[in-house]
Amino acid sequence: MRTRYCVPVALLFFILISTSSAQMAASEKPWSLKASYIEACSCDLFCPCYFNTHPDKDYCKFNNVVKVEKGNYGDVKLDGLKLWISGDLGGDFSKGEMKSAYFTFEPSATQEQVDAALKVFAKIYPAKFMDSGVDRAPIVWEKKGKTAYAKLGDGQGEVTLTVVTGNDGKSPVVIKNLTYWGAKKNNGFVMAKSKHHYKGHQLDYAFEDANGFLIEIESSGGGQ
Repeated sequence: MRTRYCVPVALLFFILISTSSAQMAASEKPWSLKASYIEACSCDLFCPCYFNTHPDKDYCKFNNVVKVEKGNYGDVKLDGLKLWISGDLGGDFSKGEMKSAYFTFEPSATQEQVDAALKVFAKIYPAKFMDSGVDRAPIVWEKKGKTAYAKLGDGQGEVTLTVVTGNDGKSPVVIKNLTYWGAKKNNGFVMAKSKHHYKGHQLDYAFEDANGFLIEIESSGGGQ
């Protein structure tokens, strides 16, 4: 059974966007994040969004499935937390405004963990989303060899990745020395072809042979 609740957009904007960096620095708790991603979007491989202010279409619809290996916001531990981020970044990122991002947490996550995770991921994704929300649903996250698979709830979201190999036909193609959003460190973008879909929050999309990658990120901050 899937349960759902939504955070009012104005409230989530407050969480995601600071109106005063000085005030935030004064009140922010120490935080850290080490997380593994199964990620896919509507762009062709590799996503041009990392090098331009626009995707290769008039939209960038995505499914980011995150497993927190270790993390915290203040005293709130996030270790083992899984969440699914879906939405549409739109077609123009030049003003720092993007269309939508929806965060789905497993039912086992406490409200305290959800609130803390939203604050941490606001650091990883420092953008203004015009529409946002928070849900609850079970999440499957699996990585086996050169494939990865994720499923949201009873199938409203699903991602399958097949890693792309290099000239030797064995080793994966990895992009290094490229920043992942607001994260301070990553182990490289492991290239993959994706098949994925999502239906919810008035969104309904499905893509095959599209962009995908595996990545591990690390970041920290706060406590100044």
